[in-house]
Amino acid sequence: MQINQLTITNFGIYYGRNEFVFGNKKGRANIILIGGENGTGKTTFLSAIKLALYGPLFLGYKSANAKYIDFIKDKINIYSRAEGNKMAGVEIDFTLYNNGEPENYHIIRQWELTKETVKEHLQISRNGISLTDNQIEEFYHFLRRNLPPSLFDFLFFDGERVQQYVLDSQFEQNVKEAFMTLFNLDLFDTLKEDLLKYLKQDNIFTSLTQEQKEYTQIEYDLRNQENVIRNLEKRIAELKEQAKDVQVKIQELEREFSNKGGMIARERETLNEQVFLMEQEKKQITEKIKETAAELLPFLITQKLLQQTVTQIDAEERVERYNTLKEELNNETLPLLFKELSCHFRITDLDGKEATSSFAEAMKEKLFQSMKPVGVNFDRFQFIHRMNSEQKQAIRGLFKQVRHFDGKLVDEWFARIQHLTDEIYTVKKRIEHSLTDESLKDIVNKLNEHTRLHEQIKYEIEANTAKLFEAQKFYQELMTKKEKVQKRIRQARKDENIFELCQKLSRVLSRYQEEQVKKYLGTVERYFLQMFNSLMRKGQFLNSFRIDPQTFEITMLNYSNKPIFKHSLSAGETQLFFLSLLWALLKTSKRQVPFVLDTLFGRLDRTHKENLIQKYLPVVANQVIILSTNTEVDEYYYNQMKPYIQREFSLHYDRNSNRVRINDYYFFQKVGI
Repeated sequence: MQINQLTITNFGIYYGRNEFVFGNKKGRANIILIGGENGTGKTTFLSAIKLALYGPLFLGYKSANAKYIDFIKDKINIYSRAEGNKMAGVEIDFTLYNNGEPENYHIIRQWELTKETVKEHLQISRNGISLTDNQIEEFYHFLRRNLPPSLFDFLFFDGERVQQYVLDSQFEQNVKEAFMTLFNLDLFDTLKEDLLKYLKQDNIFTSLTQEQKEYTQIEYDLRNQENVIRNLEKRIAELKEQAKDVQVKIQELEREFSNKGGMIARERETLNEQVFLMEQEKKQITEKIKETAAELLPFLITQKLLQQTVTQIDAEERVERYNTLKEELNNETLPLLFKELSCHFRITDLDGKEATSSFAEAMKEKLFQSMKPVGVNFDRFQFIHRMNSEQKQAIRGLFKQVRHFDGKLVDEWFARIQHLTDEIYTVKKRIEHSLTDESLKDIVNKLNEHTRLHEQIKYEIEANTAKLFEAQKFYQELMTKKEKVQKRIRQARKDENIFELCQKLSRVLSRYQEEQVKKYLGTVERYFLQMFNSLMRKGQFLNSFRIDPQTFEITMLNYSNKPIFKHSLSAGETQLFFLSLLWALLKTSKRQVPFVLDTLFGRLDRTHKENLIQKYLPVVANQVIILSTNTEVDEYYYNQMKPYIQREFSLHYDRNSNRVRINDYYFFQKVGI
């Protein structure tokens, strides 16, 4: 792919119509050099390319939803809107190679601003002929297949963030996804998914055995779960990045606030902490009141009925105990006892007659009468609840809570809430009164907004992390279940059928994919060593570079065969590491894509810069777009780079006209075209 022209109209900092014409590569000149100070539109330039190509996909959305529309609305140039201009847009002209044949595409993506929303208009032409809706769908299918947004982002080099990106836990996964796309090896995953979908068709699925159906469903669920896990991991990484950016913005606003004479940041932080703690206490007390209302209030209202229930439970327990004891004594214990005593004693009545039997009956009657629970009318008593011991304990505990409940405590809670509300108001007023002018108030409003956003992002990170844990747990459960079902299928030794054929085909695809991964990785590893060692000031720095074909974990050894870890590399070495990896991937895959480099020389020393200019930039891609400031590429490095420059621009922001002025020369001189 080669970008020929980019036009930005009323978008971001670009007011009016602004054109960048790149033209074709001439000889060995492959560099598009764009210079500009911070805030002159270099970042917007990159966003415009991605937005023109991908539209909503630029933000990860399949269609123009509300969040995408809000993003566009915020990006429309404020001076254009103030003039009542309702149109903004981006245009891109580029060349793609389809089956080796060049095809020229022109995309016009315009936004019409109305009172309530933004309407997007899209036109795409190929070789000068407008595409139909179906052809546009086919084009985007082709673009997502060959250059998805994730690959574009991976191939975009940001010198300010490259070390953080390389050391991120998702780096190996990002390398794997880019590798599989560049070499079209993700097609095998698509084929295996298609096989699963084929088995899930009604006419096929019904012919499978129960074990085969279960196995197919598990495989299908595993695929879905892998996507869920991958999306959650990606979202968490994005949120962490957002949190860092917001935290940096908060710190900048704090410094600005303090410098302009507002309340000292530390004191303000202390007061904000007090507000936070008081609001947390209010929340806890409110929860207590809600719990009390939900758990105790119904029983406080029906306290007499609860007391009757406890009394009935106690009576049932005593009667049950009495009946059990009476039955045991009556059936076995007392008859045996009297029989044993009758051998040693002679019991007579007042007339001297034998009375052992009548004595025993009278004794039992008196004993049972004395054991009867007091206050229970046995003639009218009925069992109602028949609770077990845990249930009885719970009811008695509840009754105890109700009986000892003090309504004054609730009054104290409400009084405390009112006190906290007053205190929060007072502290917030102290913060507000520290503002001496409207500019400080504006800073505080932004600060509060960013603080709330930071808390919201933290909450979303925690929520997604919890979801990720559950998703990973479910995935492991599915894997265990799959192994068990797989064993049952093997043991059954069923006849060869569609299921077996699909399974064999899936295994063949997996094995072939694994072999291709190993083959291409070997070439990538060789090219990486070649480029990295040539760029390093220390010469033959690495002796071995390996990428695990399963996990894509990277292992590096020096010439003493001692391991070199990514985190041990300096900031400059990390840049060279990532640049070498990008070149190795592109060279091995033979893909021609634009290579965008932002802040390329920021953390490199003189030798590294010269090595990059002489050995890297001329060969890395047919089109290299470098976004730079005059301090990064000064006159010395500009002159070294000059033989490889195809086109050059410098961006200047004119505050009088509020426009970006695009000059067709760099800061120092113009290159002949």
